[in-house]
Amino acid sequence: MTKARMQPGRRQALKGAAAMIGGVVSQPAIAQTDEFPSRPIRLVVAYPPGNVSDLVARFVAERMMPVLGQPVVVDNRGGAGGTIGTEHIARSASDGYTVGIANAGPLTIAPSLYPNLPYDPVRDFSQVGPLAIGAHLFVVHPSLPVNDIQGLVAYARANPGRIFYGSSGNGSTQHLAMALFQTLTGVELTHAPYRGSAAAMNDLLAGQLQLASDTLSATTGLVRSGRLRALGVTSKQRSDFVPDIKPIAEQGVPDYDFYGWIALMGPAGLPARVRQKLADAVAAVTRQPDFAERMAQFGLSPMTQSPEELEQFIRFDADRWRRVITTSGIRIDG
Repeated sequence: MTKARMQPGRRQALKGAAAMIGGVVSQPAIAQTDEFPSRPIRLVVAYPPGNVSDLVARFVAERMMPVLGQPVVVDNRGGAGGTIGTEHIARSASDGYTVGIANAGPLTIAPSLYPNLPYDPVRDFSQVGPLAIGAHLFVVHPSLPVNDIQGLVAYARANPGRIFYGSSGNGSTQHLAMALFQTLTGVELTHAPYRGSAAAMNDLLAGQLQLASDTLSATTGLVRSGRLRALGVTSKQRSDFVPDIKPIAEQGVPDYDFYGWIALMGPAGLPARVRQKLADAVAAVTRQPDFAERMAQFGLSPMTQSPEELEQFIRFDADRWRRVITTSGIRIDG
């Protein structure tokens, strides 16, 4: 008996059905390989190692690893007041595998200082979750004959331009803290930008600079050891970390209010499920019992906001600095 030969049309139909069945069967495997994250995540810090943002990032990265089930590797890309690393985050793929630290200097201050900045603080980023907030401290080298803010103002007026202060770069928070102070007091100080706050602090300790505004974590130990002298806290409220040091606002400059903050962000267009997975990981870390204790070691307090509330906060901070910079006439050279 001869076997019947299959018609070409039927053969094609069966092949198509087999392909469809194969596709259905293989979908779980495809979905499994697409599960986020399936490879290491890069956490960009727009500052050199040792900066407080870097220290916070490394602590958070370590705690996010077991939550996400993948390594979280810190990638330092410092320079230009944090704008180089921040631009890198904005231009990265929107897949969640490159995220970064967000803070005021490059994100909400720099856009009002640099008209040609290659990123927008709201449009070009997806905010993931808040981490911490804290004040700065005005500190001077012991050779400068001043003990408080009023003394600093008096000395600066008698010696215009002769007090040099350092910062981590043009447009950085350290720079703007001092620029705002000059605007409100009318004193003339000379800015010395560095590639990172650690280098500026080293020159302050060596007496090559006279003044700086930096985080509590970078300054408090040096003040307590007598290597630097504290003049005032930059926030309007007294800090729980240095309750004996008066805010600048209580020392004759009532409108002075300056704070720094740190959050986690990614490039714009993060898929909702990816953003939520990262946000949940950040929330899991910030809820850990020792998170507040660790932030206190950096002179910071935890921030508790949803990603949506964080976006509103960043809009507020960007508008705040836009008003301050416009009304005060602060400009950046270079």
